[in-house]
Amino acid sequence: MWNVKAHGIASHAGLNPEAGASAILELARHTFRFHSMSDPASGTNFNVGVVRGGTRSNVVAAEPEIEIDVDELMSNLRSFDERVQLAIKGGINRGPLERTEGVVKLYQHARDIAACLSFELGEQSVGGASDGNFVAALDVPVLDGLGIDGGGAHAADEHILISDVARRGALLARLIASL
Repeated sequence: MWNVKAHGIASHAGLNPEAGASAILELARHTFRFHSMSDPASGTNFNVGVVRGGTRSNVVAAEPEIEIDVDELMSNLRSFDERVQLAIKGGINRGPLERTEGVVKLYQHARDIAACLSFELGEQSVGGASDGNFVAALDVPVLDGLGIDGGGAHAADEHILISDVARRGALLARLIASL
């Protein structure tokens, strides 16, 4: 998790915009650059998830910031506009949750339980992280995403399917009881 704050030069946007150096424009360029590097086919996704800044609509903004979940790129981040300085803070928030032999064995066990409950437990790898990453870093097998089916993750229409509550509850109860 990284926070990038841009330090530009404030000026009046109507009287003398050329005297300013828009830190918002700087961060917008970086936001576009990050998002354009996403390659869903290879599992590489970039997301600027938070943008803050500006003072008034008639002021060239001098102090905005963005929050982004990337790593390697941050050590080489340079300003597009040399008058704007970037202050970069952050680091790795969680280690990866990898598909180890122990994870595969635990998944197969959970899949067998789901089959006994007459449903198929799918498997997929996605970007992002969860608190399970902390446990996985201790070399403990972790399954993430065993919650209730639904849709719209992190969106305004995020929801669960009530019809799945009992089924997932039974899966989790049997899985815990069998460990």
